[in-house]
Amino acid sequence: MYVTAIVPAHNEEEGITSTIEALKKQTDRVIVACDNCTDATYQKALASGAQAFETVNNEKRKAGALNQALEKYVDWKQEQHYIFICDADTVIADDWISRATIAVQEGGYDAVGSVFFGDANRRAMIEFCQQMEWYRYTNQIKRSKKVFVLTGTASMISADMFQKVHEMRGTFYNEESITEDFALTIDLKEAGARIISPMSCYCTTEIMPTWKMLYLQRRRWYLGALQQVTRRKWNRVMLPYVFQQLMLFISVLAFIGLIVFTIYLMLHDMMIFSLLWFVIGVIFTAERIVTVWNQDHQAKVFAGLIFPELIYSLFLQVAYIGALIQLVGGSNGTWNHVTE
Repeated sequence: MYVTAIVPAHNEEEGITSTIEALKKQTDRVIVACDNCTDATYQKALASGAQAFETVNNEKRKAGALNQALEKYVDWKQEQHYIFICDADTVIADDWISRATIAVQEGGYDAVGSVFFGDANRRAMIEFCQQMEWYRYTNQIKRSKKVFVLTGTASMISADMFQKVHEMRGTFYNEESITEDFALTIDLKEAGARIISPMSCYCTTEIMPTWKMLYLQRRRWYLGALQQVTRRKWNRVMLPYVFQQLMLFISVLAFIGLIVFTIYLMLHDMMIFSLLWFVIGVIFTAERIVTVWNQDHQAKVFAGLIFPELIYSLFLQVAYIGALIQLVGGSNGTWNHVTE
């Protein structure tokens, strides 16, 4: 198996060296697509031993940078060729490629995605909540064996399947999508790809350091999903995503309704103790703890506090409402990079 790694990078001089060093140990070739950089990303990429190039007239963000790399710098004649897409702020596990290779050889998979964890030390509530969310997402994948999104954080895709997508869509990545990895996942599934995200293929990546950056990130993610659901033809591949968005919309309405109803009862001095709701609360608390049971003691204690994650959930739902407003208003969304 021959593996070419492609790293789209926009002003990533601080972390690009670590990313490349991790990739060089496991892949045969590393290509860095330096996209509209105003720092030393290009120079550091070259110094780290990667093949680097600067994108030309790219106005299509990450998808455009990846397309330029795939169209101009990949050797499509290479046999048993896999393309490894990796964010510039991501460091993969030391045995990521070997584990993915086992999955490909034993299961016949066309694409292997990552499970990911944050690179922070959980010093603040916002960092802790994101970590807890990703722990549960990882456990969900483990239980269901289903991959909804082949994450752009770090994924390996066969060159043959990439070419099938190109033949089907006329491009590798959908440049009109604000979430190019989500759009590619759907394209791959429609092209017949078999996809898996093994627990052993993990990586660490940046988490949002501020509530503002988290809001902008999640609003973009939600908008990208909503755009795909509303713009694509609903077929067998799309139905699970349609159902997912429907349930998310219902959950937002239910959560807001609960808050409004609770405030109403409090204002009218109608709050009373109910054994039924007390038992439901205990069950909910137990569920929060059980779903992170394979994590450390600190994570279990944090899950048992309930209220920090309830506040976090409310915040994410506000971001979802923001995405709905953008969708109705016809916005294509914006890409916001992390600022410390």
